[in-house]
Amino acid sequence: MKPTKMLVTRKTSSGRNMDNAFIQSMLTQQDNVYRINGTFTPQAYKNMVEELSTKLQMNFTKNHLKNRLKMLKCPFSSRYDMFRGTSLSGFSWNPETQLIEAEDDVWEKLIDTKPDVATLKTKKVTNFNEMVELFAKDRASGAKGETAKEKKCPLAKE
Repeated sequence: MKPTKMLVTRKTSSGRNMDNAFIQSMLTQQDNVYRINGTFTPQAYKNMVEELSTKLQMNFTKNHLKNRLKMLKCPFSSRYDMFRGTSLSGFSWNPETQLIEAEDDVWEKLIDTKPDVATLKTKKVTNFNEMVELFAKDRASGAKGETAKEKKCPLAKE
């Protein structure tokens, strides 16, 4: 087996293949209840290291996988929060084109306020549905948020 650098860019086909295999492996571990409260167990990492090392013929470690998990989660989180988690209306996910879509005027309004999101109009997001399944529950919605004062005095809320 050849040594690996897990941070292969996603723009290469080998990077996409690696990410696809890793995401599928995480879903399997989650389905097998090796992910508790949003955290993969040591056994999950052991299983994923074995599976990916065999499948991709590369040497992986738990740290490789943890680092790649962060690299996958960060862009997903920003897109999810922007378009689903914060109730911007008019945007939707198109699984066929793998793009976040909206009418041009909706995009223009958003780009006027946040110019850095212009690239998201044409940037494909592979495995979005799978990442929603893996990471959406981890995103804070504010629905059960409390102020520091409310946390100190839980009886005052009743």
